[in-house]
Amino acid sequence: IGERVVNQLEPAERDIAMVFQNYALYPHMTVYNNLAYGLKNRGFKKDDIDQRVRTAAKMLEIEDFLERKPRKLSGGQRQRVAMGRALVREPAAFLFDEPLSNL
Repeated sequence: IGERVVNQLEPAERDIAMVFQNYALYPHMTVYNNLAYGLKNRGFKKDDIDQRVRTAAKMLEIEDFLERKPRKLSGGQRQRVAMGRALVREPAAFLFDEPLSNL
């Protein structure tokens, strides 16, 4: 990946983001918090998290849904949130499990 052999690296060290077909969203969190969750766990600064979340939300046209919970979204909107969770990390590669099934 990016001219780097990752076969022997631990999965967390491979710089890959996965987007699952079933969304894998946290139902008790807002869209904003679903997008921010991984960055918070990695110790990103609050301002950086906010900038990345809002950039991804704009790109995916989900800005109006940032305060909603996943159950209030359509299947396509949930899929875009799942894609946003991967995008905010800015990984070297993405793995998609049937990413267009609900778009």
